[in-house]
Amino acid sequence: MVFHTLAGKVVTGLPRQAVIVGAKGLVRRGRTSKPSSTTDMIRQVLTDALEESNLSTRDLEGLIAVPSLQENHFMEAHYQATSLDLFSTSIEEDRPLRCKTIDTGGAGPVSAVLEAQRMIQHEGLECVAVVAADCVGSMDSTSFLAKADEIFLKHGKLPSPAIPNGYDRVTKYQMETFGLTRDQLRMVVCLQSFHAGKHKDSLFYHKEKGKAYSSLLEVKESPSVTPNISLMECARRADGAACLILSSNRYLKRRGLYEKGMVTVIGTGESSGPLFPPEVMNETPFSCEEAMVYAYEAAGNLTADDIDFFGLYDCFPICLVRALEASGLCSKGTAGDYIESQYTRMMKAMGDGKEDQLLEDPDFFPVNTHGGLLCYGAPWEVPAMYHIIEAIHQLRGNAHGRQIENCRRALVYANGGIFSASAVAIFAKSL
Repeated sequence: MVFHTLAGKVVTGLPRQAVIVGAKGLVRRGRTSKPSSTTDMIRQVLTDALEESNLSTRDLEGLIAVPSLQENHFMEAHYQATSLDLFSTSIEEDRPLRCKTIDTGGAGPVSAVLEAQRMIQHEGLECVAVVAADCVGSMDSTSFLAKADEIFLKHGKLPSPAIPNGYDRVTKYQMETFGLTRDQLRMVVCLQSFHAGKHKDSLFYHKEKGKAYSSLLEVKESPSVTPNISLMECARRADGAACLILSSNRYLKRRGLYEKGMVTVIGTGESSGPLFPPEVMNETPFSCEEAMVYAYEAAGNLTADDIDFFGLYDCFPICLVRALEASGLCSKGTAGDYIESQYTRMMKAMGDGKEDQLLEDPDFFPVNTHGGLLCYGAPWEVPAMYHIIEAIHQLRGNAHGRQIENCRRALVYANGGIFSASAVAIFAKSL
């Protein structure tokens, strides 16, 4: 019998695992007649995720949140827990609620999952909720640009819009060093829109209903934001929220809720880089590469060949390009060719009327089958949660109309800042 000590208690049995039992998200176009509220959206996704888990707020022992841009709250997790009256419930249950705010930019949701896993495996917590919400779609463009520019203009000496210009530096470097072309970058949008067109919750599906994908010509004709990035190559701004419920396998077994095939976290990794790229780029280590190595090793020395679905951050095409290479889906400097080959396959299938056969091919761009930031929707720091939710759908086998056959393992990578923070999580079905 194996003995473990957690939170001052000696327990026996199998090693604790963090199991994702609830995963819910929502995405909305902004500027509706009734503006969204982060608390209202979090309440909705938290309620839905707990219901899916057959759990309630009385089971929660931890709440982890990432900051909002549109509604900037001091100590986000504590703010939301107070607004949702979760502390009152924890007092009634004679159980303290552990709250933590994680700020690693867009990497925040994956960093939060890593922290939830740690709290469950090493601190003895039984049930932790990870939440994220933002309303950047409801902001007018001037206000959004001012907030997004604030840090980078002050410290990064980047022209406005600061974030796209920062990514443009990396894009230019990749083009000059490895021969990446502008059309290959534009093809990223075409591929992502093809996937988003199969997901009824995506903003692309609703805005472009009846269309199969965005054409290369449309992306070419999109207004320029920077010399190497057009408007259609920017993350699709939206309002939205998401919630994940993680619980220990032991707790679920005690409650009679544990089932084989549940999604577990099997490997994680994080790394960091500077807040903004230097004016003169060079081939310095990319934080995503390091985070990938850590996650693959933690999952039992897996490789890209062991992964069936990849959720890769794509706030701009260059982010996806570098993540494709870091993940091992293609070798360094070849992501452009990989993207072009996938785009060519898509166009041929569409022309031959074999779209359904293409979707049944697990080798056809098994990346962001929900559409990613570029086409599903991007409420600031929420989108990596959508990547995780899509990974869970794929692993559960309920990604209707976009299912990867026999999906066993999924990898999600999230990026914060301008390649400033990288977080990777690998998920698998429990045995």
